[in-house]
Amino acid sequence: MSINHTEALLLAIKKLGTKVERELNESIQNSINKEDIFKNLVTRSEVTAASMKKLRDAIETLSIPLNFPTKTDVANAAKLTVQAEEKMDQIDEKVIALARSIEEIKKALGSPAESAEK
Repeated sequence: MSINHTEALLLAIKKLGTKVERELNESIQNSINKEDIFKNLVTRSEVTAASMKKLRDAIETLSIPLNFPTKTDVANAAKLTVQAEEKMDQIDEKVIALARSIEEIKKALGSPAESAEK
């Protein structure tokens, strides 16, 4: 009987837990689905975006006399660095190709001369 009692107790706990979870989910859904909350969030995000833009502009303005790089300056420098690395890789590949061509030409020119010497 102890096993049946334990199973009944576990089943009751499970049902109660499911009921509490459902009620909690409904409560959360009801509090989230209020239109005024969304309007408030939209207003706050617009204000925050405007403040961030003003701050970014102020930093851009201050960066000139104070001589420090801005986020945009750093991003541009990074792009230029990547472009320079890509160009250096292309030049390196061309130099390697030229070196191979020179070796092939030397071998081609050296072959008749070697056979003439022998």
